[in-house]
Amino acid sequence: MINEDRLHKALIYLSTTDEPCADLKMEVERAEYRAKATKDAVFLHSEGTVAERTAAAGIAKSYTDALDEYFEKMRAHDAMRNKRRTEEIVIEVWRSLESSRRKAI
Repeated sequence: MINEDRLHKALIYLSTTDEPCADLKMEVERAEYRAKATKDAVFLHSEGTVAERTAAAGIAKSYTDALDEYFEKMRAHDAMRNKRRTEEIVIEVWRSLESSRRKAI
């Protein structure tokens, strides 16, 4: 059963992670932009046919490093978003339990 202490922890977590979650989302967007820009830069500085330049850009170390950063940022954001969803569920379950308890009285 979810008690008031657990409810309080859920509310505190949600209230203190609004901006950090938004910041992580912004970091994901920036990392994605940097990865695309890196790939485009490698493509532009490569020689050969379009297919060869595309392949070179896709396997370039700078691009794969940028993708790694993007995926790490995405993981961090998703972890916080998932934790926030869990805390929202805790609050909803507490509400439901409290409603049932009040009806039983």
